[in-house]
Amino acid sequence: MRWPWRAWLLIATRVALEQFRARTSVTEDGVTVRGALRTRGWAWSEIYGIRVEDNRWGSPRWSGYLYGTDGTLVRLLHVDEYQLTDPIAEIADLGATAVSLGLTSMDTRPDVEQRIARGARRRKAWQRAAIASAVVMAAMFVVEAWLLFTDRPTHLYALILGVPLACLPVLFYAFDRLGERRHRRDLTPPATRTATGAPPD
Repeated sequence: MRWPWRAWLLIATRVALEQFRARTSVTEDGVTVRGALRTRGWAWSEIYGIRVEDNRWGSPRWSGYLYGTDGTLVRLLHVDEYQLTDPIAEIADLGATAVSLGLTSMDTRPDVEQRIARGARRRKAWQRAAIASAVVMAAMFVVEAWLLFTDRPTHLYALILGVPLACLPVLFYAFDRLGERRHRRDLTPPATRTATGAPPD
């Protein structure tokens, strides 16, 4: 029974640190994000763009994100509707100011856009793998209960924790490959046909 209390203590500690320590600072040198435990900074030359995105099922719903030239996605802590009156307008003003000062550019770079899209697909694969692992965990609860009620040897930690954790990387790989195949299929132009309906030679 000690583990739930420790887990809740860790969660409460992190929330407290994020509330009182976390900050996002923007200067002419770049953007610095100070999290609960570590601080990271990006020079303007490493920043591709700063955007506000809709976290439809999250809280806060509207959050600011930094996109690096390497495709990195980083949430800007406290840049959301809880801290800003109009985060979309204020981030737009920030971008316009950075462009006017010559700190960054609004030009689209296809190579960076591809890396950003690839990162988004990987995050989607991780989300789906996590959901699938949760389903596996629920199934292991059922198996564990069946072993308990039938007086068979139980394997609580192996089934409830070990099996879902072992499935997680496998599920991620499967969902990631599936996402990449769908992406390549969407990029492939549809085959054209001749007037007779036959495929071209």
